[in-house]
Amino acid sequence: MSGFCFKQFRIQHDKCAMKVGTDGILLGTWADVSNSKRICDLGTGTGLIALMLAQRTDENTQIIGVEIDPNAVEQAKENIISSKWKNKIHVIQQDIADFSQYCGEKQQCFDLIVANPPYFPKGVNCATSERNIARYTQQYDHLTWLNLANQCLSEQGKIQFILPVEQAENLIKSTALYCNQRCEIITKQGKVPHRMLLSFERIEKEKKASQLVIYDQNNQYTHEFVELTRDFYLKM
Repeated sequence: MSGFCFKQFRIQHDKCAMKVGTDGILLGTWADVSNSKRICDLGTGTGLIALMLAQRTDENTQIIGVEIDPNAVEQAKENIISSKWKNKIHVIQQDIADFSQYCGEKQQCFDLIVANPPYFPKGVNCATSERNIARYTQQYDHLTWLNLANQCLSEQGKIQFILPVEQAENLIKSTALYCNQRCEIITKQGKVPHRMLLSFERIEKEKKASQLVIYDQNNQYTHEFVELTRDFYLKM
C-alpha cells in the first residue's frame, strides 16, 4: 500500500504537490496544543499536521484545515476520513485571505494556528502549477501569512510556523507580534541550523530559545529527536 504510515494513521500523498516531509512532522510534534480547543492548520496539504494535532489533543478539540489546492483538499479529506479522528477535523477549500476575512466577520477565533507555508521567492518553475503554489511565496509572503493568521487568533492564542532560518529571522524582525519561542533545527551534529520553529503571540512573555539536532555524528537519530517523534514514527 502506498503512502506514509505512522503509528496511528496513514497519509496518502500521491495527489499532493508537497509530500510528507520532516518539516511538517517537526511542526506537528513541536506545536503547543495545551489549552487549545480550536486549532487551524493553514495550508493543510495532505492533512498531516492536522492529523498529528488530532492525535495529541482530546476528543473535544476541533481542528480546521484550510487549503486552496483542490487535489490536496480531496486527499486531505480521504486521509482524515480513514483515520479515527474524522469527527475532529474539517477541511475547507479556500484561499487563506478569504478564510481570514470570514473568521473576522464571524468572530471565529482559534487558540492555535499552525502553518508550514511556502518557503521561497519565485524561482525556477516546478513540474506543475500546484507545486509552484506549494513551494513558492507567490501571492502571500510570510508576513502576510502571519498577519492573516493573527486576524483569526484568540487573545491568548499562539501562531506557530516552521521556516528556513533566514526567512524566520526576517519574519521576526518584520512583525509587531512577539516571537516568544524559537527552536533551531540542525540536520546533523556539527552543521549549521537550516530550519526554525517559531511561536508568535500578541502578549510578550519570557523568550525561550532552543536547538534540536536530528542526526548525530554516526547518522543515528538523537535522543531528543526520538523523544519528540516517538508517538508517530513506526520504528521509534
